[in-house]
Amino acid sequence: MLTMTGTIALDIDGTITDQTHLIPDDVAQTFEALYKEGWTFIFVTGRPLSFAMRTLPKLCFPYFLGVQNGSVLFEMPEKKEVARAYLGLDRVQLLDQLHEGEEGDFLVYSGYEKGDVCYFRPERFSPEMQQYLKKVEKVSDAPWIPVKDFRIEQQDTFPLIKCLGHEAPMRAFDQKLQDVGGIKTTLIRDPFSEDRFLILITHEEADKGIAVQKLIQKFSLPAPLITGGNDNNDIPLLRYGDERIAIEGSPEALLALATIVAPPAEESGIIEGLQQAMEKLR
Repeated sequence: MLTMTGTIALDIDGTITDQTHLIPDDVAQTFEALYKEGWTFIFVTGRPLSFAMRTLPKLCFPYFLGVQNGSVLFEMPEKKEVARAYLGLDRVQLLDQLHEGEEGDFLVYSGYEKGDVCYFRPERFSPEMQQYLKKVEKVSDAPWIPVKDFRIEQQDTFPLIKCLGHEAPMRAFDQKLQDVGGIKTTLIRDPFSEDRFLILITHEEADKGIAVQKLIQKFSLPAPLITGGNDNNDIPLLRYGDERIAIEGSPEALLALATIVAPPAEESGIIEGLQQAMEKLR
């Protein structure tokens, strides 16, 4: 039986994967070697399960996975759900009211159990944004369904809502949402566009840090904990780490929490980051 050495909890996009959205061979091999030494792995992403499954096929060992910013958690590779925290339809409707007159619109995600569908209202977006959304849809692994409104008959709970637009209006709307109960928001740069931002909106009990704490408590995962990420939605995750890895180029707020700054994902920098973390923990 393996003797557990500790737990490693990492973001996926931009932390362990580059622009191909696949784990490089050397990173996958490093993870497998660490697993064999006794380390437990948790991966937490803002992406849906369908996207994560395309990203992680090189991993040939058991691990835990949190998707859509920790809204639902799984034991892998069985895809066994172990926890969830979804938004109710009432929160979707309230957000819709608050957004009246603002730039852009929402993307509402169905969750894995409904096929990871992305519901969107094309007419609410400018022609420029509609072209951009077509590009994003092409790299998605799940269907996008145009709707006229979000009174979606097939379901009444949702794991994640994204609001997207340019930086200034997104920052203003994110501030407006701080007074709304029952939700948690995170403002991040859009990974598909340099000049756009996203607000990730989840249930108040769903973020990457809460997700990792739930898994640690439920499965009695061992200390120490190494955490790593590259964007603002990784701040709650990094906070819990005994050693905290930020990828070079991360937002200042994340770098301020880090004990280690690793080279970029294009250079498989997470390998160096983990090596430094383990040296410091010895």
